[in-house]
Amino acid sequence: MNVYWFQDSKTGHLKQVQALLDQLKKEVELSITTINYSNQESFPDMLPNKNQFDGPSILIGAGHDVYSKILQAKKYLKKYTRKDIFSIAVLRPSYKLNSFDLIVAPEHDFRRKNLPINAISFKGSLAATSLTPVDESKAIIAIGGLSKHYKFDQEILMKQLHYILSMHTKHEFKIFNSRRTPDALNIKLNDELNIYPNATFIDLNSLKSDSFQDSLNKSSLKFVTPDSSNLVFEALSAKGQTYLIQIESPKYRRIFGAKKIRKSMNELVNSKRVGVVSILNKKGGIDISKIEAPSPHFEPLAEVEKVSCSIMKFINHQK
Repeated sequence: MNVYWFQDSKTGHLKQVQALLDQLKKEVELSITTINYSNQESFPDMLPNKNQFDGPSILIGAGHDVYSKILQAKKYLKKYTRKDIFSIAVLRPSYKLNSFDLIVAPEHDFRRKNLPINAISFKGSLAATSLTPVDESKAIIAIGGLSKHYKFDQEILMKQLHYILSMHTKHEFKIFNSRRTPDALNIKLNDELNIYPNATFIDLNSLKSDSFQDSLNKSSLKFVTPDSSNLVFEALSAKGQTYLIQIESPKYRRIFGAKKIRKSMNELVNSKRVGVVSILNKKGGIDISKIEAPSPHFEPLAEVEKVSCSIMKFINHQK
């Protein structure tokens, strides 16, 4: 089956589509062509030769900039082939939902809306499922950064990191930053955490950053900041225990702004699927940190497998 992957430049979009295509490849042979719209070429010139469309094709992508291109491509290609062409939007488009054959989107995108009949929903974000056994001596801290979902307080985060490392002295920690981590915080991470002999800070731009996925899969303890839904659900798709790190002042009360990610994180906490590292305000102005463990009974999430199976059922039903 031919797959034409329409890409933007956002890592979160690319990783979720990649995880889905990797799973689909386990079920059916795919020939994947990537189409990147960041180079501003005219639409017809960016498509593969129309003579290549000798079988069923999937047009897929995530992100506002690519959804209209997928629909344009299907209309254009219908002129040159009688083979089935399936348009699939990963994440919820803000327009023309009924024009896609399938929409693959997280449940929180439809929290206040009815689920369309052409939609497949999943929990959180799409991530490859890992059943790799964990090393009980290994732990990971994954740090996001500034976002519209949380008020990222660098001082709060640093206090939490010191607390985590002081409480888990028998674990070997790898600490990873991200593209959104502020430069000032990167300096603090590198300077302040080197006092812990069991902790190694790995900068995104270093060669060692390639070990992130392997470390995530093998670590028995995974501490992540809640600003990135992708990061949290990647951790939950592997074995081990996942903890959310508080990054806001306990006095902070959010009134405006994006709330769906916060609600999704709160649901994970309330269901005990994740543990939390939090700060409590005690009387007299004393702040006390605490760690609450998640329930040990959850298996790794397998949302990408469920979605892949649903897509194949839909395609096979059309034949």
